[in-house]
Amino acid sequence: MKTIIITGASGFIGSNLIKTLYQSYHIIAITRETSDSTKIESFCEIYHYKGISSLLKYLDNRDIIGVIHLATLYIKNHNIEDIKSIIDSNITFGSEICETLSLLNFDGWFINVGTFWQFYKNMQDNPLNLYAASKSAFNSIINFYANTTSITFSTIYLNDTYGPNDTREKIFNLWLKVAKNGENLQMSKGEQMIDLIYIDDVIDAFLKLIELLNSPYKMLAKNKIFALHTKERKTLRELSEIFEQVIGKKLNISWGAKPYMKRENFIPFEGGDVLPNWSEKFTFQKGIREIINNSY
Repeated sequence: MKTIIITGASGFIGSNLIKTLYQSYHIIAITRETSDSTKIESFCEIYHYKGISSLLKYLDNRDIIGVIHLATLYIKNHNIEDIKSIIDSNITFGSEICETLSLLNFDGWFINVGTFWQFYKNMQDNPLNLYAASKSAFNSIINFYANTTSITFSTIYLNDTYGPNDTREKIFNLWLKVAKNGENLQMSKGEQMIDLIYIDDVIDAFLKLIELLNSPYKMLAKNKIFALHTKERKTLRELSEIFEQVIGKKLNISWGAKPYMKRENFIPFEGGDVLPNWSEKFTFQKGIREIINNSY
């Protein structure tokens, strides 16, 4: 069975992806010692990262066809103490993975995951925050390895994702909590355009890209930036109305009670290449219903 390496495997996307891929591939999940791997340990081989030297020995003579690099440290508004962690997680770690692959003379594929936040106000070279800037900096690292190795690099850009069993403090989880306890939630005016993709559609996009990279037509994906856009962009306030319709309850939200952030992003990234053979299948109504059905 061919092997795929996944970083960030214990996260929301990573754990869902592993539970899909393990039936067709042997998965090696590269994680931190401190990561909670209980959700994925039955579906993959787990390696706790200790540095390039030990990883080189661990991966030597493995039949690896690809790497999916999901590992990231997301901090919306950083403090001084966060800078080193952001750089280590979003630049250094990925660079060390690429260097390890280079030393192994790896000639397979590498899927990187970027964020729409690298394009504040839908502008190139204008990251929203330090997190997004670190993701953009890693793109330059990728360009170096793309030009000096035989690795085929592709990037998938996401704005945000949602789905059942998501433990992150995301908007649908906040609204679900409000719906259950009736507490008041203070929010901004809600004029931001939202570009959300349901987790099953995200996983399907990875499967489609892997299929392309494993095919004779993999050059169609080489050095490409594929962006996953929803078909139905809504403002945050419009999205809340859809949520209320599906759940059958009015949410206790005070719109305009909070000011917008200094660098509030009202327009998600609109660029990127279209991923061949992929299309969004889950509407917001269908996706929200799945979350609610799995929450009660």
